Amino acid sequence: MPARFPPVALALSALLCGAAAAADPQQNYMLYCMGCHGPQAEGVPGRVPPLAGALPRFMRTPEGRDYLLRVPGAANSALDDAQTTEVLNWLAQTYLAAGDPAPRPFTVGEVSASRHRPLANVQERRAEVVRALAASGPAPSLKY
Repeated sequence: MPARFPPVALALSALLCGAAAAADPQQNYMLYCMGCHGPQAEGVPGRVPPLAGALPRFMRTPEGRDYLLRVPGAANSALDDAQTTEVLNWLAQTYLAAGDPAPRPFTVGEVSASRHRPLANVQERRAEVVRALAASGPAPSLKY
């Protein structure tokens, strides 16, 4: 005999499942990213990298952009490619480091092409990308 659910439970389930689809980028950040990266995208020293000020700097080069899209948080996110694109662009605009130019926004196509290829060694790749960024201007810290 199949299980029966009251209409209220079904409606609540549908509402919760559709929450990410209806959420704006800031809400999606709060729901899916803030738990690790913090309320102001500050990260946790020694454990979780900050996004504030750093994300836009990574976005300066193709290598930095690819790195951002392949880190575990982006590669394994429950958000779809369009939502991930919106959250990353919102973060880059909201947490731009003083004096840094606004980065070129991500496109959904760019996110789709990279994020489904997770990095094998995140810290090693981060070090390579940060060294290259530092050679051409302001760069995120090697440590977090």
